[in-house]
Amino acid sequence: MSVSKALKKEKRGKVFNYIAYDQQGSKYAGFIEALNENEALRLLKSFGYTNIKVGELKPFQYFFIKNFIKLSKNDVMLFTRMVSEMLKAGFPVSRLFDVIALTTTNKKLALICLVIKENLRSGYAISNALERYTNVFSPIYIALIKIGEKTGQLFDIMDELAKYSEEEYKIRSKLISSLIYPLLIIIVSILITWGLIVFIFPKLFEILQGFEVEIPLLTKILLSISNVLGNPIVLAIGFVSGFFIYIVLRIFEELSPVVKEKIELLLFSLPYIGSIMYKIYELRLARAFLLVYRSGMSFLEGLRNLEESFNSGILKKVIVKMQKYLKEGEYLTVAAYKTKFFDPFFLDMLKTGEETGELDKLLDKICYNLEFEIKQKIDTLLSLFEPMLIVFVGLIVAIILLAVFLPISSIIQGVTKF
Repeated sequence: MSVSKALKKEKRGKVFNYIAYDQQGSKYAGFIEALNENEALRLLKSFGYTNIKVGELKPFQYFFIKNFIKLSKNDVMLFTRMVSEMLKAGFPVSRLFDVIALTTTNKKLALICLVIKENLRSGYAISNALERYTNVFSPIYIALIKIGEKTGQLFDIMDELAKYSEEEYKIRSKLISSLIYPLLIIIVSILITWGLIVFIFPKLFEILQGFEVEIPLLTKILLSISNVLGNPIVLAIGFVSGFFIYIVLRIFEELSPVVKEKIELLLFSLPYIGSIMYKIYELRLARAFLLVYRSGMSFLEGLRNLEESFNSGILKKVIVKMQKYLKEGEYLTVAAYKTKFFDPFFLDMLKTGEETGELDKLLDKICYNLEFEIKQKIDTLLSLFEPMLIVFVGLIVAIILLAVFLPISSIIQGVTKF
């Protein structure tokens, strides 16, 4: 059954969007499936909502939601955790996705939940609905849910997926939060420096021109820089360049793995930052291995699904190589060693886990150690970066002051002689 059928006027029901308020006065908006508007109102009232407004979802609204509303990794993480917790509480699967559709603030996720419900009612599995949204749910995500459905361990699988998503989100959030402060300082410093050079310095120079003194070379250079930075054409070029860089970053996901690999290798070659990136990539692989192991899936099958899950040329290459060696009958440790990507500590822990039969614990330990190491490296980088940034800003201010006071000094000397 296609997704569009969920929106057609069938005996099973129509899709309505709604706006309603709970007992505390909080506003909610989402989708609900019902035979007609009156039934939609009745269902919403049964959930305790008041001041309800409903309207049938039109085809153009569906088109807009499908193509223009995005589902972030955070949305997927929250969806996975909600499904996991509700299954754990013994919530009926037939009603579970209705509740998520009612409570989520993301309209696309609400629509996906209703499509999943439609699949279940038609005798299909949850994974069949998710396969229509491969741009949102990764192949490994869908493959693991299929395994959970076949083995009757959907709750365990969803719990592992939730943990995996949360850990990925946690490390990404740490990186972003660690970089926000220095980036903010850099932006403010650049704006202040630009303001001094473009607006303040020319005014001071106009005052100095009233005196018959020779203008020092440093002052002339700074004035030339001021004229360039204050030129509207230069500013326009700067904005266009910034927009171009943004577009390049956005289309990075569409680049071929070979191009991505070259860009990543360039980033890996950067002092200190490259080592942090390398550890992050190792951590992503370690978490993926742990997820595959706990799901009960063979590593060969798991790696095949992981290949399309990573938006990285290097990681895709590592996964492809490992598949090749596993097909040849090699152990996981040997396959990892032959990729020449993992460091000795990672390989030693992996080997110990395979030899002792405690691969689960050892992979978990690898993840913990890598997380700690990444955090330490980021903290060290920031502790070095902040004083360097202060020195840089101080140097710029000193140059501006020197360019101003050199001609003032000449004026003072001339007045003294007179």
